[in-house]
Amino acid sequence: MSPRTRNLAAVAPLALDRLGPADELPVRGELPDELRGCFLQSGPRPPAGEVITGVRIGDGVARWYRTQDPEGCLPAGPVPALAPRVRPAASGTKLLAHPVQDPTTREWHTIATTPGSTEAEHLVMATSGAVSRGRSFALGAPTLVTTLALTRDHVVVFDLSLVHDHAAELRGLRHAHTWRADKPARLGLLPRTPGSGELRWFPVRPGATFRALNAFQDGGTVVVDALRHDGPLDAEQAPRPYLGRWTLDLGTGAVTERRVIAAVDSATTDPAACGREHRHVFGTTGRLLFHHDLHTSTSDAYDLGAGRRGGQPVFVGGTTGEWLLVFAENLGRRGSEVLVFDARRLGAGPCASVLLPGAVPAADRATWQPFAEHGPL
Repeated sequence: MSPRTRNLAAVAPLALDRLGPADELPVRGELPDELRGCFLQSGPRPPAGEVITGVRIGDGVARWYRTQDPEGCLPAGPVPALAPRVRPAASGTKLLAHPVQDPTTREWHTIATTPGSTEAEHLVMATSGAVSRGRSFALGAPTLVTTLALTRDHVVVFDLSLVHDHAAELRGLRHAHTWRADKPARLGLLPRTPGSGELRWFPVRPGATFRALNAFQDGGTVVVDALRHDGPLDAEQAPRPYLGRWTLDLGTGAVTERRVIAAVDSATTDPAACGREHRHVFGTTGRLLFHHDLHTSTSDAYDLGAGRRGGQPVFVGGTTGEWLLVFAENLGRRGSEVLVFDARRLGAGPCASVLLPGAVPAADRATWQPFAEHGPL
């Protein structure tokens, strides 16, 4: 473990139970009895902080939560699934890719980079978020790395077309990264077990991705699904992201790419499928909340309505049902709610709606934290 990794590991995470209870919130419909936990999202709090907002659900009752993410809570904040978004930072500051949890080991994996440096670190964290081990590897450039994926044997590394721009950082621009179509874009397979092989790179078309959906090994190939951009994000006609699939041939090194779902704003799948073949994709596109079955190529959707948009949806599997939760923001009425759906029947509308106190902007990072994992909150 490098000195940098030891420094990160020395910082104690914030206990989730510091989120304080609030008054009971009004609920339309009925909350499923087996939903017992916290549905949380994290977003920016000006000028440079983070705020966690959410709803505690249990026994058919919902209560409100809100807390500011304290500074210095490294490496992944009070809840690893809500690790801080990549934002402008002075050179030398660690930027973390969105952590992914292995459903078997319960360990969290992330990639840490430093603006302007080609060095990256694969970090493994315990359930609490404390770093247990790490190792360094080199990128092809000071690439912006905001996401990763796990297979049974590999960490998937996205070394794509957004590169740190030192001049933009000195000018204080909001996004200190620039599109470099001339930079070779590639996906890397880093063996999860140190000493079991070398990092192997696969060339792909120029692009960018901020969120991987999942990855899995299928015989002699590795399949990687992620939200993808094909052009500069700051262009006047910047292309909308779509769900793309890369198939990496481990024998020949060849890569095939295809679109799976066009014009997707957010996407997720069952977290229990991490590293294994997934069938169901849930997400948002415009004001639509959708479910797409990859095996049957059929889709189901719910229209949130005019002037409304949803944040990152979260899938929750249970013993009596499967649920999809989403923060929905009403841009016209300055109001927000948490919508709970039967995940396989989105078109039927929400089975419950929790009305939130005031306007809560829908965010792109959300998570469900069952009570069983963290105790009573």
